Amino acid sequence: MIAVILVGGFGTRLRPLTYTRPKQLLPLGNTTLIEYMIGRLAEQEFREIVLAVGYRPDTLKEVLGDGERLGVNIHYSLEEEPLGTAGPIRQAEDYLRGSGEFFVLNGDIVSDMNYQQILVHHRYHQAQASIALYRVDDPSRYGVVDITSEGQILAFIEKPPADTAPSNLINAGCYVLDESVLDHIPLGRKVSIERETFPLLCEKGRVYGWEHKGLWIDTGTPSSYLEANKEVLAASTNQSHRESPPTHHGPVRRMYIGPTSSRNVRYLRPYWKGKDTIIGNDCEIGPNVTLGRNVTIGAGTRIRDAVIFNCVEIGESVVLRNTVIGQGAKIGDKIRLEEFQLVGDGATIYPGAIVPPGARIDPGTDFR
Repeated sequence: MIAVILVGGFGTRLRPLTYTRPKQLLPLGNTTLIEYMIGRLAEQEFREIVLAVGYRPDTLKEVLGDGERLGVNIHYSLEEEPLGTAGPIRQAEDYLRGSGEFFVLNGDIVSDMNYQQILVHHRYHQAQASIALYRVDDPSRYGVVDITSEGQILAFIEKPPADTAPSNLINAGCYVLDESVLDHIPLGRKVSIERETFPLLCEKGRVYGWEHKGLWIDTGTPSSYLEANKEVLAASTNQSHRESPPTHHGPVRRMYIGPTSSRNVRYLRPYWKGKDTIIGNDCEIGPNVTLGRNVTIGAGTRIRDAVIFNCVEIGESVVLRNTVIGQGAKIGDKIRLEEFQLVGDGATIYPGAIVPPGARIDPGTDFR
C-alpha cells in the first residue's frame, strides 16, 4: 500500500519551536513525530510513502532521506504555495495513479490505528472514501460526521457549534481514498478536503466511516504534544534507564552549570535520556520526560512532563514541568517553568527571571 502524509503546515500553535523546524521533527522520546508515524506504517506493510511537504522541506529530507533507514521508500511532493488539505493529494497524483486505492494521513497525529482494518472496511462497503473517526466529548473543534447505523456518512460538517453537531464522531485524520477521488480535486489551487471534497463525495453516497477506539492524539498544541510524548515514552521505554545512539548535534556551550557527579539522582519512568547528557546531584527526572543529547542539568533540578531538546543547558535548583525547551537553549539557576511555557532554540533565560504562564520565548532571545 501507499500512504500520503500531509506535512505542509506551519505548526503555528507550537511556535516558537516550529520557527526552526517543521512540527513533524519535534522529538517524542528517542524518535520524532514523523519517524513515529512512518514506523507504524512500515510495521503494517506500507512500503511507499509520499510526503506532501511545504514548510522547510530540506530539513525533512535531511533527516529522512529516501526512507531506507525506516524500511520504506519516501517520495517528496513539494507545495510551492499552501494547497490546503486536498490540493496536496491531487498534486501527488503521479505517485498515486494506478494504485487503485491509497491512504492519506494528517502529519500531526499519534495513534495506534490498525490500518488494515480500515482497508477491509473500505473494501467491504465498496466505498469511494473511508474516513477514520474518533469519539470526543466536545466535537466543536473538529470536522464532525452525520452517520447512519450502517456507517454511511451523510454529511461532513467542519467545526460546528457543540449544540448543533450531528454526532460526537470527528475526523481522525486518516482516510482511504479510491483513485477516482483524484478527479474530484481541482488541480493547482488550494482545496479543503473537509469543506469541499468530502461534502461532494457524500452527495454521491459512497463515503463510509470507521470508528477508531484506541490511542489518538492531535499533537498540534503544547498540551497535546506533551501528552503524545508521554504516550510514546510509555509504549517504547520498558527499562528503567535507556540512552539514545551516540549521535551529536552541535557543540555543548557551558553556562551556569557547576561540577556534576550524578549522586542521588532519582529517575521516574517513563523517560528518555540522550547520549552524553549530564545530570547533577540530587536531581529528579520524570515521569514523562524526554532529554535530548548533550544536555547538562545542574544540581537539585526537577523535571517532569517535559521535552528538552539537544544541547540544552539547565542550571541548579530549576523546576521544569509542562514545558518544552528548544535546542541550544540555556535556563539559569532557580528558574521555574511549569505552565506550558515554550522556549525557542538558542534562547537564554537568566537567573531571577519570572516567565509568565504560557509564554513563548522566541529563538535566540535573552529573557531577563
